[in-house]
Amino acid sequence: MNEPSARAPRLLLIPGSQRTESFNARLLGDFALRLEGLCAIDLLGPGEVDLPLFNQDLETAPELVARVTALHRRIACSHGLIVASPDYNGQLTPYLKNLVDWVSRLAYIVAGCGNAFVDRPTLLCSASTGGSGGALAIPNARALFGYVGCVVIGDTVCIPHAGQAWTGDGYAFGPDVDEQITAALQRVLRLASSFAVTCDF
Repeated sequence: MNEPSARAPRLLLIPGSQRTESFNARLLGDFALRLEGLCAIDLLGPGEVDLPLFNQDLETAPELVARVTALHRRIACSHGLIVASPDYNGQLTPYLKNLVDWVSRLAYIVAGCGNAFVDRPTLLCSASTGGSGGALAIPNARALFGYVGCVVIGDTVCIPHAGQAWTGDGYAFGPDVDEQITAALQRVLRLASSFAVTCDF
């Protein structure tokens, strides 16, 4: 395995589905292979996120604050984000929205804790078994991540009929989709590299 250089940017890959066989988690796995050696990859597994539905009455519970702080740290230590989520009835998944809600609140709960999302270049993606490729939720995702401070890039990757592209061992995309993915990953990597230069971590 090719190891990234010490100066390589770190990308956090966030799946928006908790499903064990999620096509979106698999899509991020495909991206991780394409990015191997070019950057440090941190893949956030759904099993690592154990948060109740956001409720301000719960936000000062010590155990919950510790869990949110760990998530906040992983986002804050990244130089860019890649988010891949299905759409549920044309909207973002409740799981993904809830994750963002909790992490974004930490700055109001813990003194000295800043906005983990601010200025992170962010690539939005979706894989779906339907014909839309999850594209219906992309505007919602763009609004959400832009609101919390991310720099959401114009490129998106939407994979329709993802089940047909899945071979059991990985995705098999046509040349046009491969070219689109390559261009999107190159752009977010380039922006993350520029952002990394400005960071002191």
